[in-house]
Amino acid sequence: MDILYLVIAAAALFGLALLLANLWSISVAWRKAKSRGLSVSFGEARALTKFFDLEDEFLDRCGEFKKIDSDISVKDIVHHHMADGDTAALLTHWKQLREAEVNITFKSLVLYDLGGKDMDQLIANLNREYELIIPEIEESGLLAYYYCKFKVAGDSSGWITPDLNAFKKTIEEKINLALLSGDLSDFEALANFIKEEYLNEKFWKSLCHGQVIDQQIRITKG
Repeated sequence: MDILYLVIAAAALFGLALLLANLWSISVAWRKAKSRGLSVSFGEARALTKFFDLEDEFLDRCGEFKKIDSDISVKDIVHHHMADGDTAALLTHWKQLREAEVNITFKSLVLYDLGGKDMDQLIANLNREYELIIPEIEESGLLAYYYCKFKVAGDSSGWITPDLNAFKKTIEEKINLALLSGDLSDFEALANFIKEEYLNEKFWKSLCHGQVIDQQIRITKG
């Protein structure tokens, strides 16, 4: 029994030593971050202990990220850096995105960067608007004109390139179906019905994570 107690005591002391060493490392990282004007949480300070040599330059960049967006976690910046990401370049891209008021999360930007995406091209695509026009859709003696301006939602734009020809075919099929089943006594009401029931927000989200800027349908007799 005495040997068992000794083993348990030794294991407990060893665990306590590891805990104290870990807490000391976290304390050192927290104090160094604070010395650079960077306020970090316990979890963020713990992430900083992954560095063998915590450089002032990296902490300063973390501080710049926080000034732009206080919700950014230092843990995400550390994970990006540990995956061989370029923190300085990431900061530049994040500034560009904020200035352009692009709706994209920081975590998505990290994934794009680590995925080898051309970041300059990505930024251009994030603000890109697409136009889709179908001049004539004929069905049951009626003619429909369709126009839509849309863009792909920020977090998806780096992965999705709209296939406008395929979109035209899908939309044309939707409008044909609506012209067959809708109320033909009021063309304006029918056009609104098509937008609300067939080509609504849910449709565009499933099609390409799209956000409609402008959508018009005009229906006349053929």
